[in-house]
Amino acid sequence: MDIRDPVHGPIYLSDVETSVVESPYFQRLRSIKQLGFSDLTWPGATHSRFLHSLGAMHVAGLAFDAVFRQAPWLPPLERQRFRQILRLAALCHDLGHPPLSHTSEVLLPLLRDLPLPGVRLSAADLDRQASHEHFTLKFLLDSQLTNLLHHTGRPLGIAPHHVAALLSESVEVDDAVFRCDGRQLQHILASLVSSELDVDRMDYLLRDSYFTGVSYGRFDLDWLVNHLTHFEAEDGHLHLALQERAIFTFDDFMLSRHHMFLMVYFHKKSVCYDHMLRRFYAQFPQACQASADPEAYLALDDHVVWRALRDHVGQSNWAAGIVHMNPLKMLAESTPLGTQEPMAELAQTLTSQEIPHLHVTSTGALSKYHSNDHARSIFVRRQPPVGRAWFQPLAQATQLFKRYAETTVLERVYVPAEHLAHAADLLLQLRGQSTPPEAH
Repeated sequence: MDIRDPVHGPIYLSDVETSVVESPYFQRLRSIKQLGFSDLTWPGATHSRFLHSLGAMHVAGLAFDAVFRQAPWLPPLERQRFRQILRLAALCHDLGHPPLSHTSEVLLPLLRDLPLPGVRLSAADLDRQASHEHFTLKFLLDSQLTNLLHHTGRPLGIAPHHVAALLSESVEVDDAVFRCDGRQLQHILASLVSSELDVDRMDYLLRDSYFTGVSYGRFDLDWLVNHLTHFEAEDGHLHLALQERAIFTFDDFMLSRHHMFLMVYFHKKSVCYDHMLRRFYAQFPQACQASADPEAYLALDDHVVWRALRDHVGQSNWAAGIVHMNPLKMLAESTPLGTQEPMAELAQTLTSQEIPHLHVTSTGALSKYHSNDHARSIFVRRQPPVGRAWFQPLAQATQLFKRYAETTVLERVYVPAEHLAHAADLLLQLRGQSTPPEAH
């Protein structure tokens, strides 16, 4: 089976991949938009997590081939098995995603109500709310998809928990599953799915940039992927590595993600809609609650949420604002390099004046992996003109992490349009000004 993708061109699927894609667990992703409400700002951004997941799988195959290009110790059958497990993990990484955006994770049940066989969870974990990653594990380990993967993966020696083990370190798996010729591959394969240099963001940056019509997320995918390699530690564990010729491409890749967050994912209108949806969920928590039954969860998609919003237009201003595409207006914004507004005092004043408002903080960091995930650390292969090659931790090979060490914080306050003039006067008083600000 092959699929024509506007970003990567033809994407070819194996028999086991085709069986997953044709299942209702994957088909559900057709009805979940990749960027939630962003198409209300960027009209082209109507692409789905279905297409993104296929793209991530495709890039995973390319990355695997580059990483193990020079691995004579990896026999053909094992190479095929590991490559297929990796592609399946990338294909399935978003199976459990809730509708529209991460905001909808508040619909998910507690972990104690979502049994996950073969997953290590502490007593404290059970009192936490499940995430979309947990529902992905539920689909892989305890649903009809589990049976399908057992059947189609058996000829290659692949089981559902092998795939799940690349998505979560909490999944119990025999050490021998990812061992070959004395080398342990689980960490490096998991890094390709989720790390500073993973195929998930390699796809979504290019895809989101393409469909929004912006250039912030573009980078040289071919050069970056073709310079991936591996580093073998003394304990036999393999780690993801990058040839030093691509270090500046990596910097560009990281900055692309950072700029996409600031310019697209944290756009003022998209953020406002997300928080209006959050208020609606708080107002009507049972309007579209997620079931812990994986087969029932299949029915929860964007259409269900939109139907719930339409059904509550007469009862909820939050639902009405979303359905009628009438978001709150941004009254004030504080950014690290922009105007610093008295946001806390403003929010308190609006509350005391009984003016409905949203006080939203969006935080973006260049990296969430490099300093605290030793097991998935990434290295740079240095090759001097004379002498042997050597490996250096990625965080030491680029100045990027130091330059962007601080978290970027965007703080905004929104109010309904009918309260904007009064709220603007209150803001002026807090500023000590007497002339109205320019409308946003």
